[in-house]
Amino acid sequence: MLYIVGTPIGNIKDITLRAIEVLKECDFVVCEDTRQTLKLLNHYSISKPILSYSDHFSGKIERVLNLLKLGKKVCLLSDSGMPNVSDPGIGIIKKAIEENIKIEVVGGVSACINAVSASGFDGSSFIFLGFLGRSEKKIIETLNLSFLLNIPVVIYESPARVVKFLEMVAKRYPKTYVCVVREMTKIYEEWIRGDIRFVVEKLKSKKVIGEVTIVMKRENETKISSIGFVCSGNTCRSVMAHYYCLRKIKEANIDIYVSSCGIDVVDERINENTKRILLKYGLDGLDHKPTQIDRGFIESNDLILVMTKRQKKNLLSLFPEYSFKIHTLLSYSGLGSGDIYDCYGKDLDEYENVFVKIKKAVDNLVELISKNS
Repeated sequence: MLYIVGTPIGNIKDITLRAIEVLKECDFVVCEDTRQTLKLLNHYSISKPILSYSDHFSGKIERVLNLLKLGKKVCLLSDSGMPNVSDPGIGIIKKAIEENIKIEVVGGVSACINAVSASGFDGSSFIFLGFLGRSEKKIIETLNLSFLLNIPVVIYESPARVVKFLEMVAKRYPKTYVCVVREMTKIYEEWIRGDIRFVVEKLKSKKVIGEVTIVMKRENETKISSIGFVCSGNTCRSVMAHYYCLRKIKEANIDIYVSSCGIDVVDERINENTKRILLKYGLDGLDHKPTQIDRGFIESNDLILVMTKRQKKNLLSLFPEYSFKIHTLLSYSGLGSGDIYDCYGKDLDEYENVFVKIKKAVDNLVELISKNS
């Protein structure tokens, strides 16, 4: 039996009676840092064999798995909070699932849940991103997608980087409201709430120490007023997305200008199979003339949606200053990081398969925009 046990995030008394009971009855305790776990066990007069654990060492995972296969009761702990939630644990949990070993979760305190609860934002739904990477480009891409849903966004950040992170967010999203909590459940617990610039100034005036949780809610500053779809030659994928999107925004009664273009336009008219798809679904665009992308197209649209990750990379190399508005259609629509493959020169069935994928993405896109209108 594998028990996933929640541990205190600061105040050592924040542990459930059931967690103490399970720790007393188990055969082994597997943890992130044996020194940290010993403090907890000693406080509650629990003495058990302790094994250190890391997701990065397969030998340690196999050792724990062998204990579980022998029928031992094993408690998996992180230094604070829940294993596998911005903490180690996924390796042994996945292996236990694969081996059909029974798993029980013994819940505990969560910094994320605590922060949302007292943030002052509506906590009926929110996005938890854990620790973001250090690449500003990737952080902005992630926040672009997250803020689109118009619900609170929760992250963990180190005290050394929290001011720099919030300054970066403030530069890109000036109308953002923030709740920062540090040293949660400890003696010097502190909550700072307000406009992001106000919070930054408050943090600059002191030395920030302790674990930091940030809850952010962006004010819907500007509505998207124009969307540009991009593919290779502007003869099939971007055209289907362009004219299906026109249909959907009209149905949703949204005032948005929609256009499309190609990265390397060669043909003077759209593909015949594209026309057949447009006709079949009752869409406009039969007289569409392929258009070559230029800087004006990028600058004039609020949102640029490409079909593949390679196309996105190409555009970012040409227009790096507009990285905040260039996305793949699938990722921006919440359908993952895949590509919409090129159906140029393929049979009609392949065109329809591609159109179905585009249709689903545009449906999601228009729904997201409608919520923020």
